[in-house]
Amino acid sequence: MVLDKGRGLASKFINPIASRMSKINPNAITSLSLVFSMFFVLTMSYSMLLISLLLLLLSSFFDALDGAIARIANKTSKLGDFLDHLFDRYSDFFIILGISISIYGNVMFGLIALAGTFMTSYVGTQAQAVGLGRFYGGFPGRADRLVIFMLGLIIQLFTGRIFNYYILSWVLLFIGIAGLLNSVYRSYKVVKSI
Repeated sequence: MVLDKGRGLASKFINPIASRMSKINPNAITSLSLVFSMFFVLTMSYSMLLISLLLLLLSSFFDALDGAIARIANKTSKLGDFLDHLFDRYSDFFIILGISISIYGNVMFGLIALAGTFMTSYVGTQAQAVGLGRFYGGFPGRADRLVIFMLGLIIQLFTGRIFNYYILSWVLLFIGIAGLLNSVYRSYKVVKSI
């Protein structure tokens, strides 16, 4: 993940907030992240790009915050880790669905984006399932995808179509193809480590 290198910088922003919220159950924060991504589908279906961007920012923020709270408050757990990854996949689905069914999206490109996103995530968790540890390598990782979707929303606010498709449709296709290539890269790295 390209944005993994920026985790230290993000931690400087997130950790002080997490410290103030250390009495809150991190799983509740994880759930809140999912709720924002569910509302994203609704706002995208009504072409409310600014509100959709805000919801995506909030979902991403709370997704980063839950882990920080768990670490700072010493509340890490197998249940929390499971819910975090599970809700991340649901959020990924809702974000891609919201864009795909909007006037700015394309359902076929959305299916490719879902395939790339889920295959990348699957390879990472499958490595963990067979005892090799979770593998997060390659581009795009989840943080990368979220930033790309945010940038796509911002650019879409100021542009129309390019080669007959909206920017957000091209973003879906890019995420899908890059994700499928990353799943191959991750598979190669995992197999090589066995």
